[in-house]
Amino acid sequence: MTSSTSSRRRAAAGTCQVVLLGSLFLGACTAAPGPAPETTAAAPTTAPTPTGTSGVAPGGEPLTHDGRTVLPSAGNDCTRPEVPEIQRVLGDTGRGAQPAEVAASSKDGLAQLDCTFALSPVGAGQAADPGNSLIVATTTAKDQAVLDQLGLPRLMMAAEPVQGLGSKAWYSLNKLTDTTEYVLEVLDGLTVVRVTLALPADAPAVDNPKDKLAALAPLG
Repeated sequence: MTSSTSSRRRAAAGTCQVVLLGSLFLGACTAAPGPAPETTAAAPTTAPTPTGTSGVAPGGEPLTHDGRTVLPSAGNDCTRPEVPEIQRVLGDTGRGAQPAEVAASSKDGLAQLDCTFALSPVGAGQAADPGNSLIVATTTAKDQAVLDQLGLPRLMMAAEPVQGLGSKAWYSLNKLTDTTEYVLEVLDGLTVVRVTLALPADAPAVDNPKDKLAALAPLG
């Protein structure tokens, strides 16, 4: 074999090796996986359950609210005292009295009926101002043990006994920062009637408030 022939063969072999290496490198490049596409978290398919009742239409409230079981109530649950009677007994203070807002509930063996008579007109869809209202709350205990847990009299500053009403009765004048409360609480059997006349702190003082509250208490 001549030297020129050997040189051509070595050159051809080198060319094949280069082509082979190039093919392998190209294959490795094309076989490498590309970066994974970015993904976004799927949006929840259901909305979270609301925890409040501000968006619930009237009549669709939950059965439980603030630890109490809401009970059905009708307007005739709060017919005593009547609005004309409130206006007559309270005079100028009760001149703007409105029909009662009714709320009934139960908890731990106690049935509660709250009748709130606003003492000034209330706009449509708005609640009575508890700081300018006559509130008549009736609480009935299922037995004496439950009644004893109430701790009567409740929420009174310098409560004083009142004679001639129920089995026991108390009166108090509660002076708060923004409100003055005239409160009468009467126990009769397993039922407690609490009458609260709440007025703005700068309102004129009420004459004979104890007698007026006693006249408005739905007793008997």
